[in-house]
Amino acid sequence: MKKLYLFILSTFLTTTFAFAGGCAPTTTNGTCPSATTLTPGAACINGTTCSGGAQAASSCLFAGSECSWYSFTATGTSMFVNIDVTATAGCHISSNVYAATGSCVGTEISCLSGTPLDDLHSLSGLTVGNTYYVQVCYSPGGACGNGGSAEFCISTGEPDPPCDQCATPCGTASGYATAPTTATVVADCQTSPFAPELQPSSANTFCYSFQATATSVDFNVIITSNCGAGNVTGFSWSLYNATCGGAIQTGTLSSLTFSGLTVGNDYVFCYTFTVPSTCTHSQHCPYFVGATVLPIKLLNFNANYEQESGNVVLDWKTISEINNDYFTVEKSIDGENFEVVGIVDGAGNSSELKSYNSLDKNPISGTSYYRLKQTDFDGKFEYSDIVPVKINDNISNPTIYPNPITDNGVLEFNANSTEVTVITIYDVSGRIILNNQHFTNKGINKIQLETSNLTNGMYFISLKNGDNKTNLKFIKE
Repeated sequence: MKKLYLFILSTFLTTTFAFAGGCAPTTTNGTCPSATTLTPGAACINGTTCSGGAQAASSCLFAGSECSWYSFTATGTSMFVNIDVTATAGCHISSNVYAATGSCVGTEISCLSGTPLDDLHSLSGLTVGNTYYVQVCYSPGGACGNGGSAEFCISTGEPDPPCDQCATPCGTASGYATAPTTATVVADCQTSPFAPELQPSSANTFCYSFQATATSVDFNVIITSNCGAGNVTGFSWSLYNATCGGAIQTGTLSSLTFSGLTVGNDYVFCYTFTVPSTCTHSQHCPYFVGATVLPIKLLNFNANYEQESGNVVLDWKTISEINNDYFTVEKSIDGENFEVVGIVDGAGNSSELKSYNSLDKNPISGTSYYRLKQTDFDGKFEYSDIVPVKINDNISNPTIYPNPITDNGVLEFNANSTEVTVITIYDVSGRIILNNQHFTNKGINKIQLETSNLTNGMYFISLKNGDNKTNLKFIKE
């Protein structure tokens, strides 16, 4: 049985020392009219209060503060503004948010001052499409020292939907065959979009889905944070099947193994714990040990012959993907020796339904076999089940010669039986140039093509025999 490792990793803030009369770099958005526009959902952008403008009226900002300004357009009724301080002269920043009502500043709807060092505004009741302004300030006098400034990274967006219920999991946890290093787990966790921020001094519950690849699986959680002291408390977990009924297993820190699983079945596990009030940044990375989580969860893989086009249409869907680089569609005439049909890029990491497709424009008469090869970013790969496709073509080995044709040409093909074959010639615009019926004999057939009256260019020939259709092209010179 594995132990739960809770690593508390300190985050060190770089300190800059300011001198009286100056600071660097200076801000270019020190007034509300010059506010820098924030794009909701985008990465944070760097900012500074150095040489900023005088503060606007506020319920909580310190008098005499120097400020920089930002604006954003609401994309949802609930949004956040996060200000992550990267350097100060030792003092806390203050910030507030205004709703614009005909003027640049408008009505103050949120104000934060003092500890913690960073500010996170959780906004609600916003009007979608309206503009809101953010004022970030830093007092240059008093304990901070004249000329002091703060540097930070600011972002805004809509909060992630809660994933604290079995029916709405955060995503899929990472999986490893053997115990990984802390660095490996944290690196994998950072590439995943499913790493919700922890809330200090309150119970945090998160749920993750997985597909069992063994009957018994151990799991761990690594916590990274800048907690000043203390550790997590009150850790407990529950395991559910895919229907999200009652918990089928429960446990605490002393028992971290899921047992009695059915290989191939879907499960969801939820865990709850509390972090100290001294934490301002926290991330949690759940992972499995003893079984590898499948890189993709394939919902289906289909291969069907399309008579009208003469192509084999391949389509598939995934429910989730982890580090998925690309798919390779392969085919075979014997089910053992495969060749590449096409390559389709994967989604990387996803917990949403994704649809993919590819075409085999040169299918094989009779029965052929298709499979899907999925390749990770690290080069590891796995195959899907093999899907057979049967094409009962009466016509095989069609060819046109000479090609290009200067005067007249020959259409040659092999027929498996005596039937009527409809031969149609189209130009590149799809206009029908010729449409004739021919009685074909079993065996090799040769049909003269009169093309002397055709203008130079590319043409297409369709041979339709019963329910089967074959397409070729030729060039007239």
